[in-house]
Amino acid sequence: MYIYARRRSLAFSGKQVTIKAAIKDGLFGANKRHSFAVSRISGVSNTEPGAFSPGCLKFKVTGASTAVLENPAAGGDKADLCTFYYSSSDKKKVRQLVEAIKAAIPK
Repeated sequence: MYIYARRRSLAFSGKQVTIKAAIKDGLFGANKRHSFAVSRISGVSNTEPGAFSPGCLKFKVTGASTAVLENPAAGGDKADLCTFYYSSSDKKKVRQLVEAIKAAIPK
């Protein structure tokens, strides 16, 4: 499952979650990526988008850095690489993704 929104992308393979963020780096920019296994996720919170605010999907990942990405590409969000912001058009995809991830987390 793959979602792209707000200069970030989120991919879920069934066992691993990968978040990529576009950053300002040199002339053309670059992508910074963070991958983590589902077994390292200790919590998932999803705040759905409002009328004037984006949705926010946050993962609590054991041992992951919480450093904020300070140089996002134009249109990107300053957030750590365990956070994914999305628009209301992606709300249904994100709900399905959250369900799939919660089902894959070992109890």
